[in-house]
Amino acid sequence: MQFFKYDPPTENTTIPHSVYLLPNLGSFITCNLTGAEMLADVTQGGGQGFEFVLKKWKPHYFACGQHDGIHCSVGQMKFFVMPMLR
Repeated sequence: MQFFKYDPPTENTTIPHSVYLLPNLGSFITCNLTGAEMLADVTQGGGQGFEFVLKKWKPHYFACGQHDGIHCSVGQMKFFVMPMLR
């Protein structure tokens, strides 16, 4: 299980955050959002945040997708998770 929490947009927020699940390593490296699935919009990370359940044993690639992935492209707001076998 993966939990996401981030500040919702405010009047002082220039670029808010969202969470996308990227389809593969190539899209993660290049921050290409083509084929990515939006998991959470700019408001869903506020409060208690939201959870994403890792249902398959494979790498999962996540990135902020706002403004065509600007936060991802500059090396912020992107990460991957590889579940461990139990």
